[in-house]
Amino acid sequence: MALVASLILGSVLAPAAGTDPTLPGQGPLAGLFDLVALCGAATCVAARRRDALHTGLITGQDLAYAVGPLFGAVAFTLDQSVARLGLTGGGALLPLTLPIGVAVWARLRMPPTSALQRRALVTPFILATSGFFSQFLSGPADLFDVRSLAAAVAGGAHAAEALLVLSVGLVATLLFYLMLVFAPRQLAEHEGTLQTWAIRFVVFVLGLAVSTTLRR
Repeated sequence: MALVASLILGSVLAPAAGTDPTLPGQGPLAGLFDLVALCGAATCVAARRRDALHTGLITGQDLAYAVGPLFGAVAFTLDQSVARLGLTGGGALLPLTLPIGVAVWARLRMPPTSALQRRALVTPFILATSGFFSQFLSGPADLFDVRSLAAAVAGGAHAAEALLVLSVGLVATLLFYLMLVFAPRQLAEHEGTLQTWAIRFVVFVLGLAVSTTLRR
């Protein structure tokens, strides 16, 4: 809901803005934040648990469907960290090796964590991936302009083409939503059912349509 509210509020307060000031920067500080986010996420996953709450990455004894999208989120964050920090050669492995080392330390040395501690550890990662999702939305958002879509459908000639493009945009948005919004929120603990997340995505798309239409 916070993501939807930020979309609509941003369209009302700055409908003509060319860039979104909430997007993360591209410099070394942003890269350092990405690195901290990766270390926090690795610690959250590796640390022992004081309570009986389980991560959303495992169902029973099997890996859950959130694992696949999470790999994408981690790969995206690794790539952004390397690019923003300007790392080259062997240094480009730092965003990978440092979180692994932190995870080993957390497993062997860190006291068992509470649910609150794990949420705090994973928060930077959630903020980072949410920022990447906002960057992605700056591209296909125009596809969700209700007035343009209604005009295309009413015209008839390009209705099928407009609906096809909208369908492709919806699929792309869903994939990035799973990767950058849903999966990171499963690290600390299992959050929401499949039905809950389906409703959240529908509400998000509706919010995106409203914010895009208001900006036009």
